[in-house]
Amino acid sequence: MSRRSLLFMPGNNPGMLTSGDVLGADTVILDLEDAVSLDEKDAARILVREALDFLKFTHSEVAVRVNPLDSPYWLHDLETVIPSLPDAIVIPKASVESVTTMSKEIERIKAESGLKKDISLLLIIETAMGLVDIRNIAASSPQIKALLLGAEDLSSDLAIKRTKGNKEIEYARFVVATTAKAFRMDAIDTPYTDIDDVEGLAGDTAFAKSIGFTGRLAINPRQVETILEVFSPTEEEIEEAQAILTEAADAKARGLGVFSYRGKMVDMPVIKRAETLMESARKWGLVK
Repeated sequence: MSRRSLLFMPGNNPGMLTSGDVLGADTVILDLEDAVSLDEKDAARILVREALDFLKFTHSEVAVRVNPLDSPYWLHDLETVIPSLPDAIVIPKASVESVTTMSKEIERIKAESGLKKDISLLLIIETAMGLVDIRNIAASSPQIKALLLGAEDLSSDLAIKRTKGNKEIEYARFVVATTAKAFRMDAIDTPYTDIDDVEGLAGDTAFAKSIGFTGRLAINPRQVETILEVFSPTEEEIEEAQAILTEAADAKARGLGVFSYRGKMVDMPVIKRAETLMESARKWGLVK
Protein backbone atom coordinates (compact mmCIF):
# COMPACT_ATOMS: atom_id res chain seq x y z
CA MET A 1 0.00 0.00 0.00
CA SER A 2 1.02 3.63 -0.39
CA ARG A 3 1.27 5.20 3.00
CA ARG A 4 0.63 8.95 2.96
CA SER A 5 0.15 9.59 6.66
CA LEU A 6 1.49 7.49 9.53
CA LEU A 7 0.30 8.58 12.97
CA PHE A 8 2.20 7.72 16.13
CA MET A 9 -0.03 6.79 19.08
CA PRO A 10 1.37 6.17 22.59
CA GLY A 11 0.98 2.52 23.46
CA ASN A 12 0.16 3.39 27.05
CA ASN A 13 -2.76 5.70 26.23
CA PRO A 14 -6.01 3.68 26.00
CA GLY A 15 -8.06 6.73 25.00
CA MET A 16 -5.96 7.37 21.93
CA LEU A 17 -5.74 3.70 20.99
CA THR A 18 -9.51 3.34 20.90
CA SER A 19 -9.82 6.28 18.49
CA GLY A 20 -6.97 5.24 16.23
CA ASP A 21 -9.06 3.89 13.37
CA VAL A 22 -11.20 7.00 12.93
CA LEU A 23 -8.48 9.65 12.70
CA GLY A 24 -7.94 9.27 8.96
CA ALA A 25 -4.32 8.13 8.89
CA ASP A 26 -3.33 5.45 6.39
CA THR A 27 -1.26 3.82 9.13
CA VAL A 28 -1.48 4.10 12.90
CA ILE A 29 1.71 3.24 14.75
CA LEU A 30 1.12 1.94 18.26
CA ASP A 31 4.29 3.07 19.97
CA LEU A 32 6.17 1.02 22.56
CA GLU A 33 9.38 3.03 22.28
CA ASP A 34 9.80 6.80 22.72
CA ALA A 35 6.26 7.54 23.86
CA VAL A 36 6.47 5.09 26.78
CA SER A 37 8.52 5.63 29.91
CA LEU A 38 10.71 2.81 31.21
CA ASP A 39 8.42 2.02 34.12
CA GLU A 40 5.41 1.61 31.79
CA LYS A 41 6.95 -0.65 29.13
CA ASP A 42 5.28 -3.83 30.41
CA ALA A 43 1.86 -2.22 30.81
CA ALA A 44 2.04 -0.58 27.36
CA ARG A 45 2.99 -3.88 25.73
CA ILE A 46 -0.07 -5.58 27.20
CA LEU A 47 -2.33 -2.67 26.30
CA VAL A 48 -1.17 -2.74 22.68
CA ARG A 49 -1.76 -6.48 22.53
CA GLU A 50 -5.30 -5.97 23.82
CA ALA A 51 -5.88 -3.23 21.25
CA LEU A 52 -4.76 -5.54 18.45
CA ASP A 53 -6.97 -8.34 19.74
CA PHE A 54 -10.16 -6.42 20.43
CA LEU A 55 -10.23 -3.16 18.46
CA LYS A 56 -11.27 -3.14 14.82
CA PHE A 57 -8.86 -1.35 12.49
CA THR A 58 -10.84 -1.28 9.26
CA HIS A 59 -9.73 2.07 7.83
CA SER A 60 -6.05 2.10 8.79
CA GLU A 61 -3.11 -0.24 8.63
CA VAL A 62 -1.96 -0.92 12.18
CA ALA A 63 1.73 -1.10 12.99
CA VAL A 64 3.66 -1.43 16.24
CA ARG A 65 6.93 0.36 16.91
CA VAL A 66 9.02 -1.90 19.11
CA ASN A 67 12.02 -0.91 21.14
CA PRO A 68 15.46 -0.96 19.48
CA LEU A 69 17.80 -3.92 19.34
CA ASP A 70 20.19 -2.39 21.88
CA SER A 71 17.44 -2.29 24.52
CA PRO A 72 16.29 -5.11 26.83
CA TYR A 73 12.67 -4.75 25.64
CA TRP A 74 12.47 -5.57 21.93
CA LEU A 75 12.13 -9.35 22.21
CA HIS A 76 9.39 -9.06 24.85
CA ASP A 77 7.66 -6.60 22.52
CA LEU A 78 7.71 -9.03 19.61
CA GLU A 79 6.70 -12.06 21.68
CA THR A 80 3.72 -10.12 23.03
CA VAL A 81 2.38 -8.44 19.87
CA ILE A 82 3.23 -10.80 16.98
CA PRO A 83 0.63 -13.45 17.98
CA SER A 84 -1.98 -10.66 17.74
CA LEU A 85 -0.98 -10.09 14.09
CA PRO A 86 -0.24 -6.42 13.53
CA ASP A 87 0.03 -5.44 9.87
CA ALA A 88 3.57 -4.17 10.35
CA ILE A 89 6.42 -3.81 12.80
CA VAL A 90 8.32 -0.53 12.92
CA ILE A 91 12.01 -1.05 13.68
CA PRO A 92 13.77 1.98 15.19
CA LYS A 93 17.48 2.71 14.66
CA ALA A 94 17.38 0.32 11.73
CA SER A 95 20.51 -1.63 10.82
CA VAL A 96 21.19 -4.84 8.95
CA GLU A 97 21.65 -6.56 12.30
CA SER A 98 18.39 -5.28 13.76
CA VAL A 99 16.41 -6.23 10.66
CA THR A 100 17.86 -9.73 10.34
CA THR A 101 17.66 -10.44 14.07
CA MET A 102 14.09 -9.22 14.48
CA SER A 103 12.96 -10.86 11.24
CA LYS A 104 14.27 -14.20 12.51
CA GLU A 105 12.42 -13.81 15.81
CA ILE A 106 9.21 -12.75 14.07
CA GLU A 107 9.29 -15.88 11.92
CA ARG A 108 10.06 -18.06 14.96
CA ILE A 109 7.13 -16.62 16.90
CA LYS A 110 4.81 -17.03 13.90
CA ALA A 111 5.90 -20.65 13.42
CA GLU A 112 5.42 -21.50 17.10
CA SER A 113 1.95 -19.94 17.02
CA GLY A 114 0.97 -21.49 13.68
CA LEU A 115 0.56 -18.08 12.04
CA LYS A 116 0.82 -17.52 8.29
CA LYS A 117 0.14 -13.80 7.86
CA ASP A 118 2.91 -11.73 6.33
CA ILE A 119 4.01 -8.89 8.60
CA SER A 120 5.60 -5.92 6.90
CA LEU A 121 8.67 -4.15 8.22
CA LEU A 122 8.85 -0.36 8.30
CA LEU A 123 12.36 0.86 9.08
CA ILE A 124 13.33 4.13 10.75
CA ILE A 125 16.64 5.50 9.52
CA GLU A 126 17.76 7.62 12.44
CA THR A 127 21.49 7.10 12.99
CA ALA A 128 24.53 8.21 11.04
CA MET A 129 25.52 4.59 10.50
CA GLY A 130 22.03 3.76 9.32
CA LEU A 131 22.21 6.57 6.79
CA VAL A 132 25.56 5.53 5.31
CA ASP A 133 24.55 1.84 5.26
CA ILE A 134 21.02 2.44 4.01
CA ARG A 135 21.41 0.45 0.79
CA ASN A 136 22.40 -2.72 2.64
CA ILE A 137 19.67 -2.15 5.19
CA ALA A 138 17.01 -1.77 2.48
CA ALA A 139 18.17 -5.04 0.90
CA SER A 140 18.22 -7.01 4.17
CA SER A 141 14.67 -8.41 4.05
CA PRO A 142 11.92 -8.85 1.46
CA GLN A 143 9.40 -7.82 4.12
CA ILE A 144 10.65 -4.22 4.19
CA LYS A 145 7.95 -2.01 2.71
CA ALA A 146 8.98 1.49 3.75
CA LEU A 147 11.94 3.59 4.86
CA LEU A 148 11.15 6.26 7.44
CA LEU A 149 13.38 9.19 8.30
CA GLY A 150 13.81 9.91 12.00
CA ALA A 151 15.48 13.31 12.02
CA GLU A 152 15.36 13.98 15.75
CA ASP A 153 17.49 10.99 16.71
CA LEU A 154 19.65 11.43 13.63
CA SER A 155 20.38 15.04 14.59
CA SER A 156 21.31 13.90 18.08
CA ASP A 157 23.63 11.26 16.65
CA LEU A 158 25.21 13.88 14.38
CA ALA A 159 25.47 16.34 17.31
CA ILE A 160 23.70 19.04 15.29
CA LYS A 161 20.82 21.34 16.14
CA ARG A 162 17.48 21.00 14.39
CA THR A 163 16.12 24.20 12.88
CA LYS A 164 12.71 25.03 11.48
CA GLY A 165 14.13 25.43 7.98
CA ASN A 166 15.41 21.82 8.03
CA LYS A 167 18.50 22.62 5.94
CA GLU A 168 20.61 20.43 8.21
CA ILE A 169 18.62 17.30 7.29
CA GLU A 170 18.34 17.87 3.53
CA TYR A 171 21.07 15.35 2.72
CA ALA A 172 19.37 12.70 4.83
CA ARG A 173 16.02 13.45 3.20
CA PHE A 174 17.41 13.03 -0.30
CA VAL A 175 19.19 9.79 0.63
CA VAL A 176 16.16 8.20 2.31
CA ALA A 177 13.72 9.23 -0.43
CA THR A 178 16.02 8.13 -3.25
CA THR A 179 16.88 4.78 -1.65
CA ALA A 180 13.24 4.00 -0.94
CA LYS A 181 12.31 4.72 -4.54
CA ALA A 182 15.23 2.61 -5.80
CA PHE A 183 13.94 -0.37 -3.80
CA ARG A 184 10.27 0.32 -4.69
CA MET A 185 9.34 1.13 -1.11
CA ASP A 186 7.30 3.89 0.49
CA ALA A 187 9.46 6.90 1.38
CA ILE A 188 8.24 8.43 4.64
CA ASP A 189 9.47 11.80 5.89
CA THR A 190 10.30 12.75 9.46
CA PRO A 191 7.62 14.33 11.70
CA TYR A 192 7.07 18.08 11.68
CA THR A 193 7.46 18.87 15.36
CA ASP A 194 5.54 22.19 15.60
CA ILE A 195 2.00 20.85 15.82
CA ASP A 196 0.46 24.36 15.81
CA ASP A 197 2.14 25.51 12.58
CA VAL A 198 -0.23 24.18 9.93
CA GLU A 199 1.14 26.44 7.21
CA GLY A 200 4.70 25.38 7.96
CA LEU A 201 3.69 21.72 7.92
CA ALA A 202 2.02 22.12 4.53
CA GLY A 203 4.99 23.92 2.98
CA ASP A 204 7.60 21.57 4.38
CA THR A 205 5.57 18.53 3.37
CA ALA A 206 5.19 19.90 -0.15
CA PHE A 207 9.00 20.13 -0.32
CA ALA A 208 9.30 16.54 0.91
CA LYS A 209 6.90 15.42 -1.82
CA SER A 210 8.89 17.32 -4.44
CA ILE A 211 12.04 15.30 -3.70
CA GLY A 212 10.39 11.89 -3.74
CA PHE A 213 8.75 11.27 -0.38
CA THR A 214 5.38 9.55 -0.60
CA GLY A 215 4.20 10.10 2.96
CA ARG A 216 4.98 11.61 6.33
CA LEU A 217 4.99 10.67 9.99
CA ALA A 218 2.58 12.58 12.23
CA ILE A 219 2.86 13.08 15.96
CA ASN A 220 -0.57 14.65 16.43
CA PRO A 221 -3.96 13.77 14.88
CA ARG A 222 -4.37 17.40 13.78
CA GLN A 223 -1.50 16.95 11.32
CA VAL A 224 -3.09 14.06 9.45
CA GLU A 225 -5.47 16.09 7.28
CA THR A 226 -2.74 18.41 6.01
CA ILE A 227 -0.39 15.52 5.24
CA LEU A 228 -3.12 13.65 3.36
CA GLU A 229 -3.99 16.75 1.37
CA VAL A 230 -0.39 17.28 0.24
CA PHE A 231 0.25 13.67 -0.73
CA SER A 232 -3.10 13.08 -2.43
CA PRO A 233 -3.53 14.00 -6.10
CA THR A 234 -5.69 17.03 -6.81
CA GLU A 235 -8.83 16.89 -8.96
CA GLU A 236 -6.88 18.60 -11.74
CA GLU A 237 -4.07 16.04 -11.53
CA ILE A 238 -6.58 13.18 -11.65
CA GLU A 239 -8.37 14.68 -14.66
CA GLU A 240 -5.07 15.16 -16.49
CA ALA A 241 -3.94 11.61 -15.73
CA GLN A 242 -7.27 10.24 -16.99
CA ALA A 243 -6.96 12.30 -20.18
CA ILE A 244 -3.39 11.14 -20.78
CA LEU A 245 -4.37 7.49 -20.37
CA THR A 246 -7.31 7.94 -22.76
CA GLU A 247 -5.02 9.55 -25.33
CA ALA A 248 -2.43 6.81 -24.76
CA ALA A 249 -4.97 4.09 -25.49
CA ASP A 250 -5.98 5.88 -28.68
CA ALA A 251 -2.34 6.33 -29.74
CA LYS A 252 -1.61 2.65 -29.11
CA ALA A 253 -4.58 1.65 -31.27
CA ARG A 254 -3.09 3.77 -34.05
CA GLY A 255 0.35 2.23 -33.61
CA LEU A 256 1.96 5.34 -32.12
CA GLY A 257 4.65 5.10 -29.46
CA VAL A 258 4.49 8.76 -28.48
CA PHE A 259 1.87 11.46 -28.86
CA SER A 260 1.24 15.08 -27.98
CA TYR A 261 -0.97 16.25 -25.12
CA ARG A 262 -1.55 19.96 -24.68
CA GLY A 263 1.52 20.74 -26.72
CA LYS A 264 3.86 18.41 -24.81
CA MET A 265 5.25 15.07 -25.90
CA VAL A 266 3.97 12.10 -23.94
CA ASP A 267 6.05 8.91 -23.81
CA MET A 268 6.12 5.81 -21.63
CA PRO A 269 7.49 7.42 -18.41
CA VAL A 270 4.67 9.99 -18.49
CA ILE A 271 2.10 7.27 -19.11
CA LYS A 272 3.45 5.17 -16.24
CA ARG A 273 3.30 8.20 -13.94
CA ALA A 274 -0.35 8.72 -14.91
CA GLU A 275 -1.10 5.04 -14.30
CA THR A 276 0.52 5.19 -10.86
CA LEU A 277 -1.43 8.32 -9.95
CA MET A 278 -4.74 6.74 -10.97
CA GLU A 279 -3.94 3.53 -9.13
CA SER A 280 -3.27 5.51 -5.95
CA ALA A 281 -6.38 7.67 -6.43
CA ARG A 282 -8.55 4.57 -6.70
CA LYS A 283 -6.88 2.97 -3.69
CA TRP A 284 -7.59 6.04 -1.59
CA GLY A 285 -11.20 6.31 -2.77
CA LEU A 286 -10.64 9.53 -4.69
CA VAL A 287 -12.08 8.00 -7.86
CA LYS A 288 -14.17 4.92 -8.54
